[in-house]
Amino acid sequence: MASRMLSREDEAASETQVSREDQDNINAFSTLHQKQGILTEELESKHQEKEYLSDVSQELELADEDELVPYKIGDSFLHLPLEEVQTLLESGSDRLDKEIEELEAKMNGNRERMEALKVTLYAKFGKAINLDV
Repeated sequence: MASRMLSREDEAASETQVSREDQDNINAFSTLHQKQGILTEELESKHQEKEYLSDVSQELELADEDELVPYKIGDSFLHLPLEEVQTLLESGSDRLDKEIEELEAKMNGNRERMEALKVTLYAKFGKAINLDV
């Protein structure tokens, strides 16, 4: 990111006093921005995990029905019947879908709040504040 310098005219015009409410809004924006980064990483991780589950499910379609399949629970592998493993994978996929929906809803809520804070802060400070992320 390239930082930009204010011109002397903009700097002189930016002598706006920062109230406690303004500082709280700036801090809230910063906090939301940091949370967005964390949620984005978590969302990517959930999508990756869902893709892995999908790949494993496709591979298991080729396995024999009578064969015991190793399934990881925690740090251990248990040998379970194919049908049970497929059921567990399906429930894991459903759980991930719900978690992904929840994360996306949180991110949308944060985005809306950040946009509202941007409007408020840019209205008061104009070019003297940079909230573009």
